[in-house]
Amino acid sequence: MSLIKNKNPFYFLLFLSCFLNAQDKKRDSTATEKLKEVVVVGESNITAVSKKLFTVSTIKRSDIDNVAGANLADILFNNLNITVNPDASSGRSTVSLFGLDGQYVKILLDGIPMVSDNGLGNNIDISQLNIDDVERVEIVEGSMGVLYGDNAVAGVINIITKRGLKEDGWQLQMALQEETVGNEFEFFDEGRHIQNFRATNQVNEKLSYTFGVSRNDFAGYYNGYKGQNYVNIEDNLVVNDSLRGTEWNPKEQITASANVDLDLGKHNIFYKLQYFNEDLDIYNHSVNGRYENGQLNPTALDENYKTDRWVNNLNVSGSLNGATQYNFSLSYQNQKRNYKELVYNIFEQQTQSVETDALSQSSEVWYSKAFINNIVEQSRWFDLQLGYEFTNQSGFDANASGAYSNEVVENTITNYELFGIAEFQPTQKLSIHPGARFTSSTQFNNHLIWSLSSNYNFTETLKLKAVVGSAYRAPNFEELFFYFVDANHNVQGNEDLQPEDGISVFINLKDNFKIEKEGYLKTNFNFFHIYLKDAIASITTEDADGRTLFTQDNIDYSSRLGFTLDNSFIYKNWNIGLGGTYLGVKNNIQESESNDTDYLWSFNLQTSLAYQLPSWNTTVSAQLKYTGETEALFSDNDGNTFTGVTESFTWLNASIRTKITPNIEATLGARNILDVVNINTAASSGAHTSSTSTSRLIGNGRSYFLKLSYKLNFKH
Repeated sequence: MSLIKNKNPFYFLLFLSCFLNAQDKKRDSTATEKLKEVVVVGESNITAVSKKLFTVSTIKRSDIDNVAGANLADILFNNLNITVNPDASSGRSTVSLFGLDGQYVKILLDGIPMVSDNGLGNNIDISQLNIDDVERVEIVEGSMGVLYGDNAVAGVINIITKRGLKEDGWQLQMALQEETVGNEFEFFDEGRHIQNFRATNQVNEKLSYTFGVSRNDFAGYYNGYKGQNYVNIEDNLVVNDSLRGTEWNPKEQITASANVDLDLGKHNIFYKLQYFNEDLDIYNHSVNGRYENGQLNPTALDENYKTDRWVNNLNVSGSLNGATQYNFSLSYQNQKRNYKELVYNIFEQQTQSVETDALSQSSEVWYSKAFINNIVEQSRWFDLQLGYEFTNQSGFDANASGAYSNEVVENTITNYELFGIAEFQPTQKLSIHPGARFTSSTQFNNHLIWSLSSNYNFTETLKLKAVVGSAYRAPNFEELFFYFVDANHNVQGNEDLQPEDGISVFINLKDNFKIEKEGYLKTNFNFFHIYLKDAIASITTEDADGRTLFTQDNIDYSSRLGFTLDNSFIYKNWNIGLGGTYLGVKNNIQESESNDTDYLWSFNLQTSLAYQLPSWNTTVSAQLKYTGETEALFSDNDGNTFTGVTESFTWLNASIRTKITPNIEATLGARNILDVVNINTAASSGAHTSSTSTSRLIGNGRSYFLKLSYKLNFKH
C-alpha cells in the first residue's frame, strides 16, 4: 500500500483553486444572524411550560456544515463541557459531561431515547450516529429526570431531524468527502471516505417525505503498524514483531433512513425509519507461522463485529382544545451485534476458517411517551403539564456475561412512569416550576424524582434561571451480570445493585447587549453542583466458597462543583465564541485513600471563530478547545489507589466553506491541526509502588478533508 503523506494538503489546495476559478462572482448579501431564544430539548415548540425549564445550547446545521461533520463525534469535540472518549480497540466513541461518562448522559433522537449495546439512551457510541439529515443538536446540562427519566443525570443531548421543504417540489442532495487519517490516505483504501445521498419531496403544504443513505468508510489508523496482510519473514521463519494490523481498527458504516411528515392542521404526524449497519474488523498483531506440505503458510486469528440496528419512531402532536396541546410518541427499536472469530490466511489474503460465529449482543425496546400541557389555559398565573412514559427493554450481552458459555444472561426491564410539571407565575417577571416523576420498575426499587426551577426576568434581556433537580442512573448490564471465573479469576457482577441517585443545582444568569448598529454580545454565567450518592464502585470481598471476589456495590459518592462563563459575539460578518469552565471533582474513594477532602480542579477553554465573505459566498471558521490538566485516581496491580495527573492538550480545527455555483458547495479543512495523538497520565508514587506513566490514544493526528456537496431543487 502506498502512502500519500505530506502531499495531501497540496492536492486539496489544488482542487480548491480549480473550484474557485469556476465560482460565481455575483454578490450575495448575507444577513447577520441574530441571537435567538432557544427552546427546551425533546419537546416540540408547542410545549410552552418546558421552554422555561432549562438553558439549552444549540449546534445549528450551519455549524455542522462548517466542520463537515459526518457523525455526532465530529461535532461534539468542540463543545465546552463535553469530552469525546474514543477507544481505538473497540472502535467506540462515547461522551462524558462534567467528567461523568456516557452512562450519565441521555441521547435522544427527536425526543426519543436511542437503543444502545445494553441500555436505552445511555452509553451510546456516538461515532455510529449519522447526522446527514439533522437540523440541529440541542444540549441541556444538569439532572433532567422529571422529563427524561433514568440516566439523565449529567444532561441530555437531543438530535433533531429535518422536516420537509419551504416550497412544494423536490430537493436532491449528494455529497462526497475524502479525508486523511493523520498523514495516511489512499482512494478506496487508507483514510476516510464518505458518500451521502438524500431526497426530499414536499408533495403539498401538508405532506412531505424524505429518504436517504450514507456510507462512512474508515480504513483505520496505522500509526506505524503494517496492515492486515503484513508478515515479517526472516530465513523462512515468521518473526513476530507485533506490527501487523492497525492501531485504530477499520470499520464501514451504512445508514439508511426515511421520514414522513403529515400536517393535518391541528394535528401533526411524523414517522422516522432508520437502519444502521457497522462492520468492524480487529486484526491480531501476532502472526502464527505454520507449515503446510513443507510450505510456510502464516495465519492470524482475527475478529469481526457486525452491528445491525433498526429504529421506528412515531410522533403525533397537536391541539386538543384551545391552547391545550398533546404530544404522543411510540417507538420500536432493536439492535443485534454478531461476533466472528476467524483464521486469516495472509498469503492467500482470505479467510481460511471460522472458529466462532455467534450472536454477541441483542437489545429490543418498546417505548412510549405522551404528555398534555397548557391544561389550565384560562388561568394567567397557574398551568400544568401531565404525562406518562413506558419502557420495555430486553436482551443480552454475551461478552459481558460469560462469553459464549451457558452463563449467558438474558434480562428484561419494564418501567412504568408518571410525571407532572406545574407553573406558577405570581408576577410577570417571576415564574416557578415544580415537577415530579414516579417510576415503578420490574427490576429496581420504585423511584420518586423531583425538580424545581424558577425564572426571574430583571429586564427584557437580563434573566436569571435556577434549576435544582434529581435523576438516577440504573446499573448497566455489565455491572449486573458480568461473569469471568476460572482458576485465576473471580470477577462477577452484582444482581442486587440499585440505581445511583443524583441531584444537581444549576444557576444561569444571561444578558444580551447591542453594540453599535450591527453588534451583539450574549453572555452566560453558570454555577453548577452535581452530587451522586450510592454511586456504584468496585469492591473486593469473598464468595460463598471463601475465594476472593471482585464485584460491584453501592458504596461510593461523587461530587462535582464548578463555574462556566460563555460568551457569543456577533459583529457584521464576524461570529466569535469564547467560554471557559472551572470544574472540581471529589469522591469517597479519593478521601479514604488520600485523606484529602478538597476538590480536584481542572480548567477547560473553548473558542470559535467564523467570518463570512458575502461576495465570495464563503465562510472561514476555526474551533479551538483546551482541556486542562486533570487530577484523577488510579490503581496499581495490588489494588493500591493513588492520585495522578492526566496532561492537558489543545485541539484545533479550521475550515473554508464556499459556494462554487448556486448548487455546488465545497468545504476544505483540517482537523487536529496541533497533531494530538496520545495523552499521558502520571500516577504519583506511594508506599508500595514507584511512580508510573501510561499513554492513551485520543486522536489520529493532523487530518485534512475535502467535501463536495450538490443540492438541486425543482418543482413538480
